[in-house]
Amino acid sequence: MELHPFIVHFPIALISLLYIFQIFTVLSPNIVPKHLNLWILIPAAISTIPTMISGQKTEKLLDNLCPEAVEALHYHKLFANFTVWGMIILTFIWVFITLKRKATKEVQKLMLAFLTILFISVSITGYLGGQLVHVWKT
Repeated sequence: MELHPFIVHFPIALISLLYIFQIFTVLSPNIVPKHLNLWILIPAAISTIPTMISGQKTEKLLDNLCPEAVEALHYHKLFANFTVWGMIILTFIWVFITLKRKATKEVQKLMLAFLTILFISVSITGYLGGQLVHVWKT
């Protein structure tokens, strides 16, 4: 049984939730409990790892793809790798900043900028994954 279709939605949901909470943190810091974003970031980053591994295993089962599906798969993998490594790096940076108590408003804005990039990346990854499943029937 392929795990990828079942676990792929966890990082998408957690990264999306984190992005929304970070927007609230920047716009109105008192709405979001302190460190809540960090507690969402950690499982979001961790959940990307088994999702990527299961995607790699699923890829090995694919054969006879048309050129368009091969291209979609290439970009799906590219954005997935960017998302996974970006989340891991951001998690380590965010934990370090939190432990040093340096999470100023400016730092929160910078985190929002990075999360915007990662949110766009995971959205593109999800879109391409949906194309692979629903258009190319992989």
